[in-house]
Amino acid sequence: MVKNKIAAEEYEFDIEMTLDHPRVERYLKVGNLDAMRDKIDEGLEMANDLIEPRAIYTIKESDEEELDRYDSPEPLRGNEYLAFGASTIGDLISEKVDKLMMDGEYSLSNILDSIGSAAVDLTSDLLGEEIISEAHSRGLNTTRVFAPGSGSSGWKVNNQRFVFANLNPEKIGVTLTSSLTMLPKKSNSLVIGLSSDIPQVSNLFSCAGCSRIDCPARDVPKG
Repeated sequence: MVKNKIAAEEYEFDIEMTLDHPRVERYLKVGNLDAMRDKIDEGLEMANDLIEPRAIYTIKESDEEELDRYDSPEPLRGNEYLAFGASTIGDLISEKVDKLMMDGEYSLSNILDSIGSAAVDLTSDLLGEEIISEAHSRGLNTTRVFAPGSGSSGWKVNNQRFVFANLNPEKIGVTLTSSLTMLPKKSNSLVIGLSSDIPQVSNLFSCAGCSRIDCPARDVPKG
């Protein structure tokens, strides 16, 4: 039963952020960071000029039939509300990555691609913080983040349709192809459960449960 009635409304916004070494280095697929420092600096300078971070989210009353239809993870069930969100850094980084590869700048292309992955994950972090803030302002706590296709939840990527059925990411330039790929490539989506009678999760994002233990972006917060 919903205790705190919220009218569904979409919130879209630009994200202010600057990329730096600590934020991106765990994503870089290079053996010796010090030896690649100049290339990393060049990639960071490019990335900060190319990223166009945007996000959108909505909070809607939970629908158990819909949760069943999309085979939703158990922690999303039984909540008063669900938050649906999407974020992106735009097309420019991917376009530059492809051009660098065509020009034979393989190291810089790979570094810029990794920095782009770090950047879009950071947009998800900031979007999640925005949703938590909104939830707490309404007396609600949140579950962790669940993303279709994420290894940490085992939620199949075809359930990306769940997000797009409840949100209009097209407003920030994000679309879903027939093969369930989001465009621009550097885009993420998420679903979070909100309720007044659940404990606040300590970490919105965690790779706990994902079998890719050698992933360079792996993050399992202590506790």
